[in-house]
Amino acid sequence: MSNTKKRPTINDQQLSLHMQGVSDIYSKMQIELFDSMIKRLKDRGNADLAENPYIWQLEKLNDMHMLNEENVKIIVERTGIAESLLREVIENEGLKVYRDTKQQLEEDLKRFPSGKVRNGVTDALEAYTQQAISDLNLINSTLPASIQAVFKSVVEQTVAQVVAGTKTSDRALHDTIMSWQKKGFTGFTDSAGREWRADSYARAIIKTTTYRVYNDMRTRPAEELGIDTFYYSIKRTARAACAPLQGKIVTKGAGRVEHGITIHSLLDYGYGTAGGCLGVHCGHYLTPFIVDVNTIPELPEHLANLTPEQAEENARIEAKQRGLERTVKNHKERLHYAITMKDDELIQAEKLKVRMYQGKIKALVDSHDFLSRDYSRERIYV
Repeated sequence: MSNTKKRPTINDQQLSLHMQGVSDIYSKMQIELFDSMIKRLKDRGNADLAENPYIWQLEKLNDMHMLNEENVKIIVERTGIAESLLREVIENEGLKVYRDTKQQLEEDLKRFPSGKVRNGVTDALEAYTQQAISDLNLINSTLPASIQAVFKSVVEQTVAQVVAGTKTSDRALHDTIMSWQKKGFTGFTDSAGREWRADSYARAIIKTTTYRVYNDMRTRPAEELGIDTFYYSIKRTARAACAPLQGKIVTKGAGRVEHGITIHSLLDYGYGTAGGCLGVHCGHYLTPFIVDVNTIPELPEHLANLTPEQAEENARIEAKQRGLERTVKNHKERLHYAITMKDDELIQAEKLKVRMYQGKIKALVDSHDFLSRDYSRERIYV
């Protein structure tokens, strides 16, 4: 047994930070496209809507081809930038994670760093890139038709309300626009029939891709060097399948005991399934761990005595914060559209709602010391 043991190096997640930039492009595009629709609906004023609603309807439906041309241009430009950035981040940052991990392992094993990158590594990174781009391209193909469908529905529903005499022309148009705001433009419909907003679908793809690339580029060099044991990351919140594994040594193979260290099999915790450990939206990652060379990292006080039950309960509380953050973003988005429509009544109402839900986040964070305020989660991109 070695007299001096090293703690495994846990890389900072630059990959995740850079990938957030890709996600932001889609968030901004969703708002940009909705703005474009509002401006097309408000173009030339609402005099015809009040006096001759069916003439206004005909004019707006005739404008749809121009709206489509504008939106296709926006989509092509924004997604082109996103795809270029996505490719650059996966290939460059992914390769850096692989190189850094392999060099650290070779040093821990007292081997001369080879600097070699196996062919399968670049092939894997290219495959991740192509899969993500293919998934994101579903947005490009469905968005134009979705925007046209929303535009047509807004026009028809607005005219119906004006003809019925239940609202003024401005109020009917603004209320109808805002009733469609939350649904947004559909970017994808999943196998269960659930319709995803384009930005939400893009965010899910990018988050999943980030963790898959990061974990693959961390575990691949270990496996090349004959290492099949890993340190399971720990955080204050965890799902049921992950909570018992936090801060433990794990393997993708059979569980066992080596040099007094219990090695847990990921297969016993649903590895490879959506709801299992390292599944969809998990957020944990693996760090190569050489038994009898590395030592388990010392945990800070707030994590040292964390039980699986506490981690699961913390996850439920954190989910409340995430829900409130989404609500704040939703009302900030609504406020932005209210400003675009110059609707003073709606502007005041949405400002109050933004402040109210921000206050709820503050109260929740103040009540639980494991929570922290992350203002980037409450930000919209306009």
